[in-house]
Amino acid sequence: MNTEKLKEELKKIVWDYEISLEELIQILEGRKKSFSLNREKILARLLLSVNWYKLLEIFDPQVLKEILNDEVLKYIHIESLRQDFIYAREALSEL
Repeated sequence: MNTEKLKEELKKIVWDYEISLEELIQILEGRKKSFSLNREKILARLLLSVNWYKLLEIFDPQVLKEILNDEVLKYIHIESLRQDFIYAREALSEL
């Protein structure tokens, strides 16, 4: 995982929350709980906001496949986008 690129993208996607970068990382790692933000919501925001190829630069394909789980995808409300991510998960499974 490219931590520096992840931090750059995290700063961009949570502009509407009063939360530090350190707190975001802690939530992603499961070391902290937040009332309104959880790991799955953050990952869904990353999927929706960051270019696919940049996601591949940030995460190893195996990690990205794990991120594309049903608990994360349920936060993607646009059905066609959710289906695209399911297709991507299946494609990553073939690697």
